[in-house]
Amino acid sequence: MNLNVPGIIYLTFLCLLISQNTFSSDGGASMSDKDINNVSKTDVVEKDDKERLSKAASLLTNYEIEAKKLLEMLKTKNINSKTIQNKAKDLLSLSEVVIESAQFRLPQCNEYLTKTLAIKTSLEEISHETLEKDYHHDGALPKAPGECYHTKDLFIHPATVYVLVRDDPSLQDATKSSINAEITEVLAHTELVRRLVIY
Repeated sequence: MNLNVPGIIYLTFLCLLISQNTFSSDGGASMSDKDINNVSKTDVVEKDDKERLSKAASLLTNYEIEAKKLLEMLKTKNINSKTIQNKAKDLLSLSEVVIESAQFRLPQCNEYLTKTLAIKTSLEEISHETLEKDYHHDGALPKAPGECYHTKDLFIHPATVYVLVRDDPSLQDATKSSINAEITEVLAHTELVRRLVIY
C-alpha cells in the first residue's frame, strides 16, 4: 500500500481512535480507586521483595523522565533516527525490570506479560501492523485482567517507536507524530502502573 503523508496522518488518527476505544474496554487509564483496590496482589513482606519494588519504583520514575526526553527530542530539528531508536531501547530495558516486578506483584498477569516480552527478539522483523494487532490490541496475547494491560504498554509503546523508526529512518513528520502519540499514551499509564505494582 502506497500512502501519501495526509493518508498516513489519517491512518494514524484512525489507529489512535481505535486504540482509545480498545484502551477503554481493556480497563483503560480510567480505573477507579475501587477497581485498583480490588486488584489481587502478592503481599510484600520479605526484605528482598521490598527492595525489588523500591528498585522498580525508581526505574519507573526513570522511565517517565526518559519518555519525556524522547518527546523533547522529537522537537529537535534534524534529529538522528538512531538517537530516537536508542532512547526507545532505553525505555524497553527500563520497562523489563518494572514488568518483572509486576509479574511478582500481579501473578494473574504473568503469562500475559511473559508473552509480551517475548517479542523483544523479533523487533527487527515484526511489522508495525502485526505489532499493533497482536500486541497493542492483544490479538496474540492470552486473556488477562485489565490491570495487566497497563504494564504491558510500558513495553509495547517503545517497541512500536523502535519499529516506526526502523521503517522510516528519515523520520517524516507523520512518523514523528506517531512516535509522539505512542509516548504520550504510555505516559498516561505510568501512574496506574505505580499504583498497581509498587504500592
